[in-house]
Amino acid sequence: MGGFLENLKKIFTVPAGDIASKFITFTVRCNKCGEKITVRARKNSDISGVSEGESQPGVEYFLRKEILGEKCNNLIHIEVYFGPGFNIISKEISGGEFVE
Repeated sequence: MGGFLENLKKIFTVPAGDIASKFITFTVRCNKCGEKITVRARKNSDISGVSEGESQPGVEYFLRKEILGEKCNNLIHIEVYFGPGFNIISKEISGGEFVE
């Protein structure tokens, strides 16, 4: 059984050097229970492109995500808008707050 679990771990583990290039990481705090939650968004699947005229000037990508911690059932919603190079242009949150 240990071999199977080790193989699964290899499949789902991202090498440390790849995290920064493939993911954008956010930390949020739940308004209800105070839990800090770290969220990784994959650049190639979680984040979507924006067509011209759909959003504010300079926005190329956006992320909408619902986050649920382990301590309570409060659902946190985030919307993040990115410019070139995935630089954050604006971000909004409900049910929690961004932790810098």
